[in-house]
Amino acid sequence: MEWVLKRVEQQTDHPYLNFYVFHYEVGQEREEMTYFVASRNEKENLRANTKDFSFPDGVIIIAIAEQPEPSVLVIEQFRPALNAFIIEFPAGLTDKGDADMKSTAIREAKEESGIALSDVEVFCPPSPTSTGLSDELCGVVIGRVDSLGATALEHFEDISTTFVPIKKLPELLSDPKKIIALNVRLCMLYLIEKYK
Repeated sequence: MEWVLKRVEQQTDHPYLNFYVFHYEVGQEREEMTYFVASRNEKENLRANTKDFSFPDGVIIIAIAEQPEPSVLVIEQFRPALNAFIIEFPAGLTDKGDADMKSTAIREAKEESGIALSDVEVFCPPSPTSTGLSDELCGVVIGRVDSLGATALEHFEDISTTFVPIKKLPELLSDPKKIIALNVRLCMLYLIEKYK
C-alpha cells in the first residue's frame, strides 16, 4: 500500500511541543486519511518531511558506578502527563550546540544528576519512541560514573536520584507500586543479564 503525504497543518504554536494534522492519500484508490502527530520539531523539520533519522531529540543515560558494587543511577521524576512519579534513567534533550549523543549525555548527566560521566558509548542509536503519537527520536548511551557533584535542575524539575545495585533490579522491576518507563525496563533487563 502506498502512503503519500500531501500536506501538513500546524494546529498549535508553542515553543516546545506542537500538534500537527498530516493529510495522506493511501492506496490505489488514493483514499484521503488524516493522522495526528505531536512533535518538538518545527513544521519544516518534521521527520515526515526531512526523513532525517540521524540525530535524536533526546538521550537516555545508563550511568554505571562499579564501586562498592555494580550499580545504576536511577531517577524518580514527577511527570505531569501521568500525574505520577516515574522511575527513569537520567535523560535530556539535545541542544543545537551538541556535537553528538555522547556530548549531550555528558552535559545532561551533570545538569540533571550532578555526575561526571566518562567512557560513554552509544548503546542504542536514535530510534523512534512512540510512533503512534510523535516523530520523536531518542538514543541511549551507557557510561561510567567518575564523580558526584551538585545538580543544576530547572526550578520545576522534581527529581530524586539513587544508585540501585544491579543485583536488586529484579526486585525493583517486580514492585507493583513503581511505575517504570518502558525503555528503562528493557535496559534494566539488559543490565541484569550482563552482570549475572
